[in-house]
Amino acid sequence: MGLKDWFAGNVAGPKSYGNALGRSAREGGSALGNAMFSSHGSKPGNGPIAIFDTLSDMQSAGFEPFSETPQPIELASLSRAEGSLLKNLHVGMIAFAFIVNSNAALQYMKRENTSRFRNGLGPSLLQSTVDCGLFDNVESARIAVMSYVTALPPIQVVLNMERPGSEDLLEHLIRKATQASGNTSQYAFVRSGFTGFDSFAITIAEETLKSILAATKKFNW
Repeated sequence: MGLKDWFAGNVAGPKSYGNALGRSAREGGSALGNAMFSSHGSKPGNGPIAIFDTLSDMQSAGFEPFSETPQPIELASLSRAEGSLLKNLHVGMIAFAFIVNSNAALQYMKRENTSRFRNGLGPSLLQSTVDCGLFDNVESARIAVMSYVTALPPIQVVLNMERPGSEDLLEHLIRKATQASGNTSQYAFVRSGFTGFDSFAITIAEETLKSILAATKKFNW
């Protein structure tokens, strides 16, 4: 039994279920943010943010990769620009996780239960960003995360399962987070391979949809 399935069997209703999932949604978003950061490359000057299929593609375009192999991110060794990029990617990908969970509830639950689920999910997710040290207080977290969630562009696809970060909402959030970092370098990201972010994004989407569908069916939500 998966963790989300266990949560579903041990809570009283959709709101409690959403509350129980808030922390795991934040953790998934943070993991995706780390993967996104590890995949990035940079070069001097201004220019459009690029997302390449492979590391070699990014290098061929003149970008210096942050890392060529998976490795832990040592926060103390990051420059100010790298630290800003990492934090903004975390916020953007946590917003992505919130949207994936919310959309799954909207897709599978009755309308009134979707609202209850979100009313549990949101506060729990925001509190988790404080508990993990990303923000000092819930209000700061709310303003930052909601800046990604509100006023979304008219993109029909949340995640392109064939090419994550290509003509989907994830791509929009990557670009928005990178721009929010305020850095002057040009940035690029790698989709696939050892340092790619695609498998993390796909896992979040697949596990979330599967678990919320199972809970909705089991409890007739």
